[in-house]
Amino acid sequence: MSVSPPAAPRGRADDGSPASPATAPPVAPAGGRAASLTHARLPLLFSAVGLESTTAVVAPFIAGTLGAAPIALAGIEAAGRAGGSAARAGATKLADRRPGLRGPFTVAGNAGLALAAAFLAGSNAVWQAGACRSGSWVARGLGTPPLLEVASSTSAPNELGARLGLERSVGALGAAFGALAAALLLAFVEVRTVILLALVPVVAAVAVSAHGTLSGRDALDHGSPAQTRPDLSLLRQPPLRRLALGITCYEASNIAAVLLLLRASKLLPDGTGRLSQLQAVAVLYGLFHLSSAAAAVWGGRLADRFGAGRVIATGAAFLLGAYAGFAFAGEGDLTAMTVCFLLAGTAAGAVDAAEYTGAGRLTPPETHRAVFGALSGLQSAGRVVATITAGGLWTLVGPEAGLLVCGPLLVLCVALFTRGTDRPR
Repeated sequence: MSVSPPAAPRGRADDGSPASPATAPPVAPAGGRAASLTHARLPLLFSAVGLESTTAVVAPFIAGTLGAAPIALAGIEAAGRAGGSAARAGATKLADRRPGLRGPFTVAGNAGLALAAAFLAGSNAVWQAGACRSGSWVARGLGTPPLLEVASSTSAPNELGARLGLERSVGALGAAFGALAAALLLAFVEVRTVILLALVPVVAAVAVSAHGTLSGRDALDHGSPAQTRPDLSLLRQPPLRRLALGITCYEASNIAAVLLLLRASKLLPDGTGRLSQLQAVAVLYGLFHLSSAAAAVWGGRLADRFGAGRVIATGAAFLLGAYAGFAFAGEGDLTAMTVCFLLAGTAAGAVDAAEYTGAGRLTPPETHRAVFGALSGLQSAGRVVATITAGGLWTLVGPEAGLLVCGPLLVLCVALFTRGTDRPR
């Protein structure tokens, strides 16, 4: 595919050359697509509540109740992330060929998430819990609608970050509600019951997605612009190459949140105040997602104003500070744990929004589905590497080694983005 440069590019590289051959996105029917986005967000919100209410307690459950080592927990999360990314990519490719499959995939993914929660609640061995947990990520990947791709195709170039940040915050808000609901439920029921109760919002997601599929209200492909695969010549652009390298460094340092939750459970063995250990960890995870939701909105807006690179660099510095806090915090230090989770959550939300904003700004709109899919795969691959490495060093050397092993890559990420990769007009 050959792409000719437009008259008015989305942004400019630091040397003043055009940052991308992007053109203004075609205008899709506003009413129909806005309604479809609204109906597609609801199942995502409900499924996030169910999945993350489980995540809030899964680290103490698998490592404490079932006795798994950190490397086993890391392997479970890594396998789930990899499988989820593959399921999402496969579903997207099939839905591109047969658009009518998107709705059934969403229903099937949410149904699989419900089954995984039910079996996880009854598991009595690490391998059983691991299979269910990994399966839940695969189901989530299968049922994730292409909200970011649709949002990018319907947003103005100078508002791309704000729009993508808003979409990213939807899932984070659902995750925060799920974690805080788990903390509340733990005051009355045991951990297995909390995991089982995750079925309630997930079943709601199945019902909403099934209704949207049958009524056609979640047809995100309706009126969407034709999609093409990006030309490899795009990678010859220095801004895009620098962005890809910086994202790789950041994501290869992005340890799965369950290891951070495991660290919190070790440092807060008796809980804090009136909160039990499990409740304290769940509340901290809720704070992580609340800060992530807020940071996604502001991170996207800042990426619109100052460029994605500077937001990613700031997020990398925040994450490095969080890792240092997790590594050296003293036992029972709730204040340090709170600050660390807020820093990590802020980095997660802001960087995720900025990564998609930068990739969207530096590539043509008609390639965004393929570009965002490649970015999602890069994120998953990096997180798999980071999680396995951290879990292995944690088990063999100690938690400090596992948490700080990603430090050099985060420093390199900050250095790469001292000059922005893209600059808004």
